[in-house]
Amino acid sequence: MNRKTVITLAVGLLVFSSPSWAQRGTQGTGASTAGTRAPRVDIIPMGGYVWTLSQNATYNVHSGDVDIKSGGFYGIALDVYAVPYMQVRLLYRRQDTQLTFKRSGITEDLGDVAVEYWHIGAVKGIQRGKILPFSSFTLGGTRYAYDSGDNWKFSIIIGLGAKVHINERIGLMATGQMPFSFTGAFVGVGTGGVSVGGTGIAQFDVTGGLIITL
Repeated sequence: MNRKTVITLAVGLLVFSSPSWAQRGTQGTGASTAGTRAPRVDIIPMGGYVWTLSQNATYNVHSGDVDIKSGGFYGIALDVYAVPYMQVRLLYRRQDTQLTFKRSGITEDLGDVAVEYWHIGAVKGIQRGKILPFSSFTLGGTRYAYDSGDNWKFSIIIGLGAKVHINERIGLMATGQMPFSFTGAFVGVGTGGVSVGGTGIAQFDVTGGLIITL
């Protein structure tokens, strides 16, 4: 799947998901229950668990699979009310983990790596009482930071989830997301350098967050 196909599918998800909810005759993003004002911004500290798909790679002239170990991550999102049914999202998240290289039954530890996402995008959905089902799409940079340096790659994150408003100020968020970083040739990890084949590195996660509405 090439870059244009992935981005087209992501944009299509956002465009068609929210109108389908809108036909149910409910209120838009940022509108809480009837008679209350529309929230202006949601501050969402979050955490979750992320799984990474291994990639075919070459390391020190050997062929094998490079893998970012699955594990926990943390981050924060700022969802700013923009127009009905949509908020603008600013997102930062970080996973501290390890990088491994597997070949012929041998697993080699390449050292610690931090995976950071610096993104901007949109959250779209329709309020249904205290529950806001939503789809999200963000894009920006992924930073892979390790002992020998770091690499920046273009990435996107597609998500589906829900916000539950306990009251006008506090709520909870649950979502599942698919981050995808376009790598081409991912070079420079470890002393020997790693070159990753394919178009990119895919991850899948489950995320929970606390919503603080201002």
